[in-house]
Amino acid sequence: MGSSVADKITEYIRRESLVEGDPLPSESRLADEYGVSQRVVRDALRLLSQQGVIWTRQGKRAVVSSLRPVGVLGYFQHAVAGDSEAIHELLELRQAIETRAAGSAAPRLSAEDLAKLSEILDQAEAEDVTSSSRVDLDLAFHRSIVRHSGNRFFDAILEVLTATLTEERRRGQELTEHAGGTHEISDREHRSILRALEARDSFLAEQAMRAHLERVRQTFQAM
Repeated sequence: MGSSVADKITEYIRRESLVEGDPLPSESRLADEYGVSQRVVRDALRLLSQQGVIWTRQGKRAVVSSLRPVGVLGYFQHAVAGDSEAIHELLELRQAIETRAAGSAAPRLSAEDLAKLSEILDQAEAEDVTSSSRVDLDLAFHRSIVRHSGNRFFDAILEVLTATLTEERRRGQELTEHAGGTHEISDREHRSILRALEARDSFLAEQAMRAHLERVRQTFQAM
């Protein structure tokens, strides 16, 4: 019963063209609308929350979320926890998505967007940047490019990959620094990606991103 009502609520969201942050009708109104009890409505809302379709808050009406792929996130995290090889497969997935996304983003990025990407790299290359901040800036650089690809599914999957791989990236950076290594190569590769984007060259942007992520993947394999 709960899943059936969940399907009806999802259809209502589509039919009414609701977007992130828009509230749903109250539980009592939904119960009257679908001829079920409020308990069934709460079960349906709980299911939709688990699927990432809505946000629920104690004592407040549910609101539409950004359709986060929470089910995929749980699957990825479970796979990584149970299989040491899964991390390498996820890196291959990241490479495939980000390479294509870079090519798609090249003609879409505005001058302001490019300036923000350059600012992110400036901050990452600063002498006083902390390891934690550098990881965050690296993530912001890559997420911004994918977000401007025009493909919302690329963005959603990268969000999941980012959440799953962040700890691995932090660990890799710590190992690099502990071994006395620098981030010069990574900085140079990021700048190559940015130059290709600034030139609006999709082919070069894909090439630069592929080369960067292939080196990252090989670095992880050697860890």
